[in-house]
Amino acid sequence: MKNILVAIDRKQEAEQLIAKAVEIAKLSKAKLWIIHVTEPDPDDFLAREAGPQYVYDKRSEKRKEEAAIIQEWVEALKKENEVEAEGLLIEGPVIKSLRKITEKHQIDLVVAGHRKKNFLYSLFTANKKKDLVDELNIPLLAVPLDKKHLK
Repeated sequence: MKNILVAIDRKQEAEQLIAKAVEIAKLSKAKLWIIHVTEPDPDDFLAREAGPQYVYDKRSEKRKEEAAIIQEWVEALKKENEVEAEGLLIEGPVIKSLRKITEKHQIDLVVAGHRKKNFLYSLFTANKKKDLVDELNIPLLAVPLDKKHLK
C-alpha cells in the first residue's frame, strides 16, 4: 500500500479519521492524501450573474479557510508523525471528484467517516459509502465516528 486517501467531510471528524489513517500509513509506509470536496461554483457566466456577489465572496472566503486548515493538518502530520502527506481542496461532486483523485494518485485505500443514521433517514437518502465502493473499486475503510467528537 503506497497511497491512502483520507476523505474529510467535516472539520470535527478530521482528528479521528487522520489518526486512523496515520496508524495504517505507518505500518505500510504509505503517503497520506487529505482531501475535502467542496461545492463547485457555477461554470457559466449567466449562472454566476444571477446571484448576489456576497454569496460568491462568502464561498470564496470559506474555501480559503478550508484550504488553510488542510495545510495545517498536513504540516502537523509531517512534523509529529513522520508521515508523508499532501492536502487537497477539490470542487465538484463528491464521488466523481474522489474517483478522479484515486485514479490520478493511484490511491490504494480510502478512509472515510461513518455516522449512524436512523432508518427513516436512510430510506430517503443515497448511500454514499456504497456508491463510493461501487464507483472507486478500491477498498474503503469506514471509521465509526465518536459522537463526542461531532458536537
